Amino acid sequence: MTIRNRRRLDSEVRTRSWSQVWPRLRRSRAAAGNRLRETASLGVSMGPKYLALFFLVLVLTTSAFAVHLWVRFEGVRLAYATSKARDERASLLLERRELRLELASLKAPARIEAEAREKLGMEVPEHARIIPVGKTPTSLVASGGAR
Repeated sequence: MTIRNRRRLDSEVRTRSWSQVWPRLRRSRAAAGNRLRETASLGVSMGPKYLALFFLVLVLTTSAFAVHLWVRFEGVRLAYATSKARDERASLLLERRELRLELASLKAPARIEAEAREKLGMEVPEHARIIPVGKTPTSLVASGGAR
């Protein structure tokens, strides 16, 4: 019941007797109750098209929200994975630098000579014991290969 109708009804109550106004008041309240019941229950006032549309919109909205959450969680997961990969890359670069230094120290001629002398018992040969490979020395050719 709107305010305008209520004011009109109040003015009628003042001018007429209560028994004359009561049936009209009862009808207007019943009509308001019926409208309220119709709008409260979805099946009465909404047709099947609107009900299907309502559920379609509800499903689409819920799906969009689920996709939004999935995208957010996936972004966080990828950020953590990227951070972990960066840390691993940094540690691998450090390890590569250390391995290059170790390789350079292992290739040093002084270290190789020291290893040969200490572990293998090798020594620098005398000049006479050195035989060139690939070239035939003239002294060996002249003597017929005898020493």
